[in-house]
Amino acid sequence: MEQKEIGLYVHIPFCKKKCYYCDFTSFSGKEACYEKYVNCLKQEIIKYGTENKTMSKHNLEPEYIVKTIYIGGGTPSIIDEKYITNILDTIKQNFKLKQNTEITIEVNPGTVTKHKLETYKECGINRLSIGLQASQDEILKTIGRIHTYEDFLETYNLARNLGYNNINVDLMINLPGQTLDDVKKTIKNIIALKPEHISIYSLILEENTKLYEMVNSKQLSLSSDELERKMYWYVKQKLEENNYIH
Repeated sequence: MEQKEIGLYVHIPFCKKKCYYCDFTSFSGKEACYEKYVNCLKQEIIKYGTENKTMSKHNLEPEYIVKTIYIGGGTPSIIDEKYITNILDTIKQNFKLKQNTEITIEVNPGTVTKHKLETYKECGINRLSIGLQASQDEILKTIGRIHTYEDFLETYNLARNLGYNNINVDLMINLPGQTLDDVKKTIKNIIALKPEHISIYSLILEENTKLYEMVNSKQLSLSSDELERKMYWYVKQKLEENNYIH
């Protein structure tokens, strides 16, 4: 029987607070919807898993083998950890997983507890992606993040102490009020922690976001193109010097 390796992306569209730059499908204040959403999600997983088994049995499509699972959002760590366990159990029951499947969950400081991280590990999650964006609290506040740099460090160190050995840290450049020195300090701080992966994104100002309105009304201003390029090339060079290869 022909097989095809696939990656599954699971979207959790809930947040404690929507960041000012965020244009993703996500909602705050929808706690009453968590269980209903997860139940619908599980039904969809069952539907597509069953469909693939039937189609592959009749040689109409290859059998799917799940190589990676990525649980993103939103803020997946905002919902009760039992829901994450339920979702992963449903995937395992309805799809064939490759040995040593990489399973990632996005977590944000301020929404994670020791018990949540322990539960994630127990249900097979072996990679964390932690949203930081910048190490300056004032910048974090400006873009609507709910955490401080200290909160991030607590989450990161907790994960390491619990045995997570595959961690990604998300960072951003070209943020309002962010200087090249701010970027240099953030990069230095994160490299010192030695995460396995560092993701860097340049801010894209999206319509229908609070940040778009704030920039349009002149409450905030973005970096010049020249400064953004300096940030980019500095980050690229510094990461490569420390064996983070693009």
